[in-house]
Parts: sequence; structure tokens; C-alpha cells
Amino acid sequence: MSEVVEIVDLGFSVADGEDIKFRFDGSDLVLEFSDWREQHISIKCENTLGFKFQNAEYEISDTERFDSCHIVHDSEWVKEHLRQGEAWDDENWYHYKLNFNAAGVVEVLCSRLAKT
Repeated sequence: MSEVVEIVDLGFSVADGEDIKFRFDGSDLVLEFSDWREQHISIKCENTLGFKFQNAEYEISDTERFDSCHIVHDSEWVKEHLRQGEAWDDENWYHYKLNFNAAGVVEVLCSRLAKT
């Protein structure tokens, strides 16, 4: 089965987000940015196994939008962490792809992502 990308509402918008900052303590990732209304948004990603940032936009699937939050189902990234024993089986793992159309792409592999 190939990866399937679904647009999800995580309670915040990444469209026109800017000033992205990361803070990683070895377990949890905190992602902060200013949204399109110039409001400060803080997101905590629990049990973070990996995260990526890049300026260049790219698609995993043609169902993606360049200004939206996505979850990647049947993620190869998740599978690789499980194969290598870097993720434990009794946890639900999620591959999130946040397309900040004006400020790049952030991907996070974690057990939970929530606005703080």
C-alpha cells in the first residue's frame, strides 16, 4: 500500500505562517510560529522521533494543499522507525506534514501533536 495524504484540521492554520521556531528536548518538539493574523501559535509534538524542515515545497500526493496541515497514512517514515526499533509497537505514531506555503514545509513523526 502506498502513502495516502489527508488534509486535517489540527485547530490552527499554517497558511501564510512565518517566523517558524523549533525547540527539541530530546523527547518532545515544540514548534512556534506566527499565523496569518500575526497571532503566536505554539504546538507540542510528544514523543518526537524525527522532524524535518525545508524551504522548498514538494508533494507526497496530488491531494495536498500548499497551505494546509496533513497526516500521512501508511507512512514509509513511520515504518522505517518501527523496522529499526526506534518506535515502540504499543504506541500510535503519526506522520504530520505542515505546508506553510509562505515559509516552507515541516514534517514531524510523533505520538501526539496538539496546540498549547
